[in-house]
Amino acid sequence: MTRLTTSLVLTTVMTFLSSLPAAADTFDPSSDPVFEKLVHVNAGPKSYTAHVDVETRMFFGHFSLHGTLYNWGNESKVVFDRVPALAKSAVDHQPSIEAPAEWTARYTIALLGQTPQTTTYRLTPREAVDVREVDVTVQSATGVIAQYVWSTAGGMTITTDLTYESIDGYELVASTETDTRGGGLHAHSKTNFSNYSLNESIPDSIISSAR
Repeated sequence: MTRLTTSLVLTTVMTFLSSLPAAADTFDPSSDPVFEKLVHVNAGPKSYTAHVDVETRMFFGHFSLHGTLYNWGNESKVVFDRVPALAKSAVDHQPSIEAPAEWTARYTIALLGQTPQTTTYRLTPREAVDVREVDVTVQSATGVIAQYVWSTAGGMTITTDLTYESIDGYELVASTETDTRGGGLHAHSKTNFSNYSLNESIPDSIISSAR
């Protein structure tokens, strides 16, 4: 290969690479209007509570859980009235994710795809944890989260689809359906949220236990 041909090849390759989407570290959420909507959804209430009912079915049985969701600022915690032995492992290892306002500090963020209907982001933890990545699908028009897909280092995939209801002008989660597969486990959970109460005083004991 001549020097001229080599130069042309390198130029072509560099041109191709420069046309690729930006890497996760260079994604700027502040330049994405959908992400800006996502961060500011339901920014009004300082806190809220809701009743939680969970029904989970697995190949070796099923269980029900009932409790209370507490949310304040960018933090939340669910306290169940009673956790049967069959449910303890599922409750202890249930994946969670911080509020969108915290994502840029805790994850590198990549834009996987965007249409007028939905926008999907991939969140990769900045620190080594069991969760390898989280794909989040958002309604482009509203910034409301439609789906989470967690992928763990152990090969487990946990998919949660969310539905909402409007309460006092805010879009709050009405129900979720979660399908868990991998690691010899297949489970399906349906969670319903009801009796929302906005701007409730959250007990100090709940706040301190969440830290």
